[in-house]
Amino acid sequence: MPAPFSPALRRVRQRLLTVAAAVALTGSVLTPASADDVAQPSGTVRPASPTGLPAGIEALARYVPANSCDPTAKPGAQRFGDLLEATYPTTTFGISRTCGTDPLPTSEHYDGRAVDWMTSVRVASGKARADAVIAWLFAADTAGNKYANARRLGIMYMIWNNRIWGSYRAAEGWRPYSTCASHPEQSRDTTCHRDHIHFSFSWEGAMGRTSFWTKKPAAVDYGPCRVAGLNWAAPYRSARTTACASYAAVTAPVGASALLKTLTTYSGMYVARGSTGPVVRAVQQAVGTTVDGSFGAGTQAAVTSWQNRYGVPATGVVDHATWRTLLQANATPPAPTTATSGTPVNPLTQYLGTVLRTGSRGAAVTALQRRLRITADGWFGPQTRTAVNRFKRAHRLPADGVVRRAAWKALGA
Repeated sequence: MPAPFSPALRRVRQRLLTVAAAVALTGSVLTPASADDVAQPSGTVRPASPTGLPAGIEALARYVPANSCDPTAKPGAQRFGDLLEATYPTTTFGISRTCGTDPLPTSEHYDGRAVDWMTSVRVASGKARADAVIAWLFAADTAGNKYANARRLGIMYMIWNNRIWGSYRAAEGWRPYSTCASHPEQSRDTTCHRDHIHFSFSWEGAMGRTSFWTKKPAAVDYGPCRVAGLNWAAPYRSARTTACASYAAVTAPVGASALLKTLTTYSGMYVARGSTGPVVRAVQQAVGTTVDGSFGAGTQAAVTSWQNRYGVPATGVVDHATWRTLLQANATPPAPTTATSGTPVNPLTQYLGTVLRTGSRGAAVTALQRRLRITADGWFGPQTRTAVNRFKRAHRLPADGVVRRAAWKALGA
């Protein structure tokens, strides 16, 4: 085993590291240090670990991906960010992110359980801070538990300086992140996490129930679960100690409209007063109100009115029941085929030139009623008029109670 560095040699070594970090500002490749071997940077403090920690400790956090939309800072994530900011007063951090705006399909920022701590590898002091925090998270405790603070905080994964470390793959150490090693240009610093460290937390860590905060090891929390037929779960409400059922991602049917494709992508996201972003724009388009991406009083009223028209509980909130009806209302059924030739035959096509209104009777009315999934009695009465207007509003057609060519086409003719 090599002899340890003397204090003087450590100071020389640190000066060399500082020079190397400065050279990286003009170099073409930024080489990250291995966090398992990071020494305490000279003159850089580490966060303070609490006293009175129990002998028991959490296992390394398992991977529980983001699946809900509730971008409010969770208490454990907030307290960790506050700890970093208190330890390094010149730094800042962020937690929440508007759902649907991340380049990746999902993000723990949408759950409020991810912290982006701003410190730059291109500045010697910034890199030193990052190395100090990583070394502190990975250090063994007095009982010999590796990654002690990471485990007690519920750190699920970190991304820093072109690489990612996952607690659920800890034996693999730091792995390349995306193609970042091939893109040293400064314009990619945010994407490649060279100007900040990303920390994602387990649910027990995000909720502040881990031993770092409570002095009692926390049970695994699997968080909210998706339901069949929708892509997103409802917001977190309480701890769940059993794993969620696995469902395939939901995709829009072949031939779906652009709106249906967007609605399918965001289906299940909890959207309510105060929500913003692309998911709100899609809902606004579907319910026929001003599309501005901000869920205010006008959007709430439009959603409530739409829910009343479609027989959904009028909560003014886009919940799972509303999402299912939104998808159904914007779906166009496939054309049936003949038994002999397999050629598509839509029974509505023959009525493209037929105009129906209150008082109309006959086969065209029966076909219309079947398409609208209401009682098919062949008479265009008040119930049929209401269903027609509901359908026309959903498809941005004049709600005048009359079925003309445009309405037949929207019905799938």
